[in-house]
Amino acid sequence: MNRLEPRKHSPAKVFAEFTSMGENEGVNPEKMDSKLEGAFDNRREIQIFETGEVTLPPDKAKVSIVCSNTKESVEEVKTSVNRRVDYVLQTLKSHHVKDFIVHKILNRINNLYQMEIEVVVEFSDFSKCEEVCNLLVEKLDETVKVSSPVLYHTASKLESLRRQACVCAVRNAKSKALEVVQMFNQSLGPPILIREEHYEEFVGNSREMSIENKDMEQLTFQEKVAVATVTVTVKIFTIFEIREKMKARKQK
Repeated sequence: MNRLEPRKHSPAKVFAEFTSMGENEGVNPEKMDSKLEGAFDNRREIQIFETGEVTLPPDKAKVSIVCSNTKESVEEVKTSVNRRVDYVLQTLKSHHVKDFIVHKILNRINNLYQMEIEVVVEFSDFSKCEEVCNLLVEKLDETVKVSSPVLYHTASKLESLRRQACVCAVRNAKSKALEVVQMFNQSLGPPILIREEHYEEFVGNSREMSIENKDMEQLTFQEKVAVATVTVTVKIFTIFEIREKMKARKQK
């Protein structure tokens, strides 16, 4: 579920220069595209625009379980609510869920006491999340409210995703450049320039109109995963040096 999923990338835009600057003395540099400015003298190079896109489903699910009741005495309300909370905590323990926080609130309303205990649980295993939530809804009465899971990404996963998008774009650019130079029996040299041109990050899929028009509570679990999935797209501009194969062998 947490594996990075590279998507198909758009066709690369390639500019290759196989002649030295001295052989192009009649060319007016001002007429060249701004992306090609700054070319190095007497260097053969290939210039490429390329895109990298990766997606990542959410890796965490947060659920709020609220146990509440109202009684005439403090002891009665505590006993009633704590009994249900003990069942919730025992269920979490039996499913080996350790990441949760408990909040307790006691209020007085006229001559009655209201006790509310909230257990906020974070799941890394979505199947276990569904299993625990379904069990609590089945076994406990209406005084216990189990919220729908809120799916999200941890900060470290998002940061890794952003880096991987850039790496994917560079890898695609190198692959295209290598394929082009090999057509001319040339060797691909080291990168001269790698520049990020465009960055885009969005959540969900705007093309899934049927999902967008639904209320979050009406979505299936898999639809919620799709809505919370993050996609990062990075477009880069790269310049690689071109070497003749004979010269490359001599240098070795």
